Amino acid sequence: MKRILIFLILCFTPSFILLGASDSQQVLEKLDSLEKVISDLSFRILALEKRIISLEEKIFLEAIRTPKQPGKIPESFEQAADNFSIENVTCETHYNDTVFKGNVTNNTNKDFRYSLFKITVYGKNGSVVSSNDFYILNIDMGTTRAFEATIHGFKKEEFERYEIEFTKGS
Repeated sequence: MKRILIFLILCFTPSFILLGASDSQQVLEKLDSLEKVISDLSFRILALEKRIISLEEKIFLEAIRTPKQPGKIPESFEQAADNFSIENVTCETHYNDTVFKGNVTNNTNKDFRYSLFKITVYGKNGSVVSSNDFYILNIDMGTTRAFEATIHGFKKEEFERYEIEFTKGS
C-alpha cells in the first residue's frame, strides 16, 4: 500500500510542477480544458476524414463514368508537311494543354538524324492561337516514327484546325 501511495505521489508531483499549479483544483481544470481541446480536435479529424472519403468517391465515380479516350481529329483539319506524310493524328486535353499524337513518314530521298517540325493551331476566326516545335530523331527515308507535340494553355475545343510543317533537318 505504501508503495502505491509513493508511486502516485511521485507521478502527480511532477505534473503539478510542470502544469504550473500547486493545488489539485487547478490541475483538474487544466486537464479538463485539455480533454475538451482533444475532443474538439478528434471531431474535426472525423469531419475531415468524411470529406476526404466523399471526395475520393466522387473522383472514383467520375473516372468510371467518363473514361478518357483520345479524340480523333476530323478529316477536315489541314495536315501540311514538305515531303513528309503525317497520319493517325489524335489529340486529347490534359489539364489546360492539348497533346497531339501521330505518325510521321519520311517520303524524301534523304535520311535525317534530326528533324524539326512546327505545329500551329488556329482559332475559329482563322487566327493563330498557338504554336510549338517538336523534333524527331533518326528518321530514315521511307520510315515512320511516332510523334507527340503539346500546345500549352489551350484545350482542343478552343481551336478549329491545325497545321504540322517540316521546319528543318540534318
